[in-house]
Amino acid sequence: MRKAAILLVILLFMAPAGALCQIPLNLKARLRTTGEEVTFENVRRSRGFLTLQTAPDPVTGKTSDVSQPELRQYELIPGDIESLWQKLLLETRVYDQLLKSGYDYEQRFAMEEMMKDYISTVEQANSFYIDSYLEARLYSILRMVYPVRHTDKRPGILSLRILAEITPDAWVGPDGTMIITTGMITAVNSEAELLALMAQEVAHFALDHHLTRYETSRANGLEPDLGNVIRYTTQQELEADNCAVSVLLSYRMKPSVLASMLKKVLETGELMGSYYLGFTGGYFPDAARRAATFADTVKYFSIDYERLIAPVMSFNAFRAYNQSHYLLCRRLLERNIASGVATTDDMVLLSQAMMNLSGSDTEDEKALSVVRSVTESVSEAPPGAFKQEALLLLRMDRREEAETALLKCIEALDREAQKYSAMPGDWSQMLSYLQSEREWVKRTLRR
Repeated sequence: MRKAAILLVILLFMAPAGALCQIPLNLKARLRTTGEEVTFENVRRSRGFLTLQTAPDPVTGKTSDVSQPELRQYELIPGDIESLWQKLLLETRVYDQLLKSGYDYEQRFAMEEMMKDYISTVEQANSFYIDSYLEARLYSILRMVYPVRHTDKRPGILSLRILAEITPDAWVGPDGTMIITTGMITAVNSEAELLALMAQEVAHFALDHHLTRYETSRANGLEPDLGNVIRYTTQQELEADNCAVSVLLSYRMKPSVLASMLKKVLETGELMGSYYLGFTGGYFPDAARRAATFADTVKYFSIDYERLIAPVMSFNAFRAYNQSHYLLCRRLLERNIASGVATTDDMVLLSQAMMNLSGSDTEDEKALSVVRSVTESVSEAPPGAFKQEALLLLRMDRREEAETALLKCIEALDREAQKYSAMPGDWSQMLSYLQSEREWVKRTLRR
């Protein structure tokens, strides 16, 4: 008895930190030879093999063990997204690794601290994009992709934050926080493509790719940081693609949705002159080659989605303009026009982008017609519309028309000043800006 107790203590000390004996399952399967159906309720390691245990027989109360080599005799039948991922994690040997090595709590905690620091930095910079309605829609897609938590009890809760950044990107941090940029939201044209994106990114989280990257960095003598933990190899991207395809198929969606998403990311990169996005070391490694593996290359489009993200497109267009990405700015605003939700500000900004892209009188005329759709049809058009109209007319040496537009600009500035002066609160900065614009118009009139 004493020897057995000593042996047990030795085995406990030899067990890896965070080790576990079994992982719960709720996965149905059918024996290929007889059609008999069973439900696997846990998986453990036994004699060097993964072993799945069936739920007790309703008549006899007995359970059965099925080793990994014997598992090929069964057809696994996921009934929901939770059991689908259990199937995928069995097939990709994630469960095997967990049962061998445990949860590696120390490394996971270190990565979670990295993520906390990142989120804190972004929050301090006010760089998260806040739109409760949009977030609610994105969460509804995210919950279709993966459970809130790993069913195997690994740390991490799947949540979502939107980053105000025009470059398309999305990733899931080691703590389960998905970061998706406003640029990624506007790079695609449908919720189906967002589902494909989320499934692919969440797969990295489910497959423990961040932990593998962390351990690889340490093995190479590097100090792991969040940047190299969440950027994956091409092989890991392909593994995540396969999981995403399984998720898509479970919702009767074609794998080509994933290809459509990748191609649109590359197209956005081209508009920005950012060809690095799809390179091996970019945010979407080897995107073109991965997209080309799908024979069906239909591009997905939803007018409802376009209208949902119209405010994000306006936001990104403004940022793109300020960063001199005029082609991207123009494309985003043209999408708002096509979906029938373009605002007055959208039209003025589009005219500005077109002017900066223009190389001929014909193109200047097109930009002028865009801004005049505001100045000639909107009662009390904003001052910026008249200013933009005047700039185009001066560029085309139509000075009398430009003078008329500048005088209307002064009238509009005066209306704005009166409005803000009558409003409660401190509007001194706005009033100062309006006064500076008024002085600019007067200087321009004197030229």
